[in-house]
Amino acid sequence: MSILEQMRSGSDSTFMQVVMAAVVISFIGWYAVPDGDRSNVVAVVNGEKILDTEFSRRYTAAVRNMEAMTGRMLSNEEQQALSDQVRMALIEDEVILQEARRIGLEVSDLEVARELLQLQYLRNEKGRFDEELYRLFLKRNQWTRADFEESLREDLLRQKLRSLVYTGASISEPALREAWVDSETRVDLTYVRVRPSAFAQHVEITPEEREAWLAENAALVEETYKRDFERLYNHPEQVRLRMIRLAATTDEAPNVLPKLNELRARIEAGADFGELAKEWSEDPSAVDGGDLGLRPIRQLAAEARTAIEALQPGQVSRVVSTDRDLRLYLLEERVEPTQDPLESVRDQIADQLIRSERGPALAAAFADEELLPRWKETGEVPRELVEAKGLSVMTTGPVAAVSDGSPFGPPPEMMRDARYAKAGEVLPEIYEVDGILWIGQLTERTEADMALYEQRRDEIREGVLAQRRMAFFQGWVDDLEARATIE
Repeated sequence: MSILEQMRSGSDSTFMQVVMAAVVISFIGWYAVPDGDRSNVVAVVNGEKILDTEFSRRYTAAVRNMEAMTGRMLSNEEQQALSDQVRMALIEDEVILQEARRIGLEVSDLEVARELLQLQYLRNEKGRFDEELYRLFLKRNQWTRADFEESLREDLLRQKLRSLVYTGASISEPALREAWVDSETRVDLTYVRVRPSAFAQHVEITPEEREAWLAENAALVEETYKRDFERLYNHPEQVRLRMIRLAATTDEAPNVLPKLNELRARIEAGADFGELAKEWSEDPSAVDGGDLGLRPIRQLAAEARTAIEALQPGQVSRVVSTDRDLRLYLLEERVEPTQDPLESVRDQIADQLIRSERGPALAAAFADEELLPRWKETGEVPRELVEAKGLSVMTTGPVAAVSDGSPFGPPPEMMRDARYAKAGEVLPEIYEVDGILWIGQLTERTEADMALYEQRRDEIREGVLAQRRMAFFQGWVDDLEARATIE
């Protein structure tokens, strides 16, 4: 019986615990991080660098998972949002790890070994840890053993700290009852969101007003131009692509590759790429003949950039292979990078800034002097007044009387007032979140079922306590991040 098999069958014995510890030490000793780190820095947390090697690994995995879930390539905006999320997650992980080490938490080599043996994706068809699967996993994800096992140690450290912090969250019987009432009381609101942008677009600006404003605010226009330069006025090289995508795992790729090579040969012989994409591509873009639209080249995946970098418009790429599919690209167009000089957009920027200044005041005046008084007077939404401003009347449907913190839902203060209002009552205030004004009316309220609470009290306690623990931990982490030095 091999050492690993003995570890699997007898890991609870003292002898096997010693063996497991020795194996982990040997794992870490055999493989070292290469000398002379050349990675770029994504962030610095309290002096500790987060390198782009880890960022790239997580970001690539996140993109592939999202594309697998959605069945399509992510848009530029989605890629940027995902990139920001990955960076913030790395910063949060580093903050938690530093705190765990600061308070003296440790993870032994034995604990790392146990965790390694429990990873399902490293087990073979017999359910046993497989050394060959482990080797292939490391190679596919570009890990050394030392790096991967250190990442396991760090994950376990974070888990220990999370468990420790969780003990600080508790709930009393009155608080539990209140939480049940808040979560199970349902309110249905009719509301209007008064957006300053709806008023800003109607602001009239004469040339004389603009020139007078520019004379006083030239520096602000220049500052705005510099701030938004990369996003709005610096237009990078763009390409218009079509794609044929055939799904294939790494193991399936050799069987799928001949088909794509055949399609490539047909295209080079004169076949229409778009028609073949409609017939063969397994990407949602197939319905449009594989058209991916015009995209900044720097926002393409690395493998796509490499595949098209030497192509001229009208040429087809080599077959591009990923862990999940094989792809062909047709380069239809290259658009050279351009820049909008400040002089060409000065008036446009000035108009935007003037409208952004005047819009909130117009919105507030409308909400306070027209909409809310008329609504209270009649007890019904003054729809003609609302629609005349390009606004909409909306309803929440039956929702919990306590705000869930959603950025798209009514403000917490509005939900609080609805919790205690009478059905049909117009709420007393104008509620503001991020410059948007909310005005509403309680249509209906359904009270919590207290008999059900008595029947399920223990189950409810566990659920509410789990939520309290997660919220308590996240608040604690947020405080750590607020006190950390992050660059």
